[in-house]
Amino acid sequence: MIMVQQDQLIQFKELALGSRLKRLSDHLMKETAMVYRDLHLDFDPYLMPIFKLVSEKDRLTIGELSCALRVTQPAVTQFVNALIKRKLVRIAIDKTDKRKRKVSITKTGMKMLADLAPVWKVIDNEMKILTHYRKNKTLLDHITYVENELANESFSKRILKKIKIIPSEKVALENP
Repeated sequence: MIMVQQDQLIQFKELALGSRLKRLSDHLMKETAMVYRDLHLDFDPYLMPIFKLVSEKDRLTIGELSCALRVTQPAVTQFVNALIKRKLVRIAIDKTDKRKRKVSITKTGMKMLADLAPVWKVIDNEMKILTHYRKNKTLLDHITYVENELANESFSKRILKKIKIIPSEKVALENP
């Protein structure tokens, strides 16, 4: 006889909130990475906040990025270095204050941004669908709802079915 294991984190209610959020976050990052891989986009979903912010507010310091995203400076430095390695951003010394180093997007980064923008739009819309279910009364109810929905259909499948790859390997929305 096969016994179906009940999710023990659900049983722990609010006590396991951090664990449930981390598990859901890790799952969404893994699924998003699968979307990027399937679309032949060499991008890490963990880099999105830094990359998007730099693309919108060019020439920010590590400290400014850290404050804007409420992430430690060492973490920001690590993410910026990963983006530099991919040639998506660069660091230049500020002309007015030689002590400051400013992060800015590169031409390669602009191309990647153009490829990612329609994917991010689909991801954003799908997250809205998953998170705007009004019958849920508590945060735990929302998390359980999202987990159940993703168990029925994976996040990557939800995204990829709304995106198509055209012959030039550019990403396009099915219904813009």
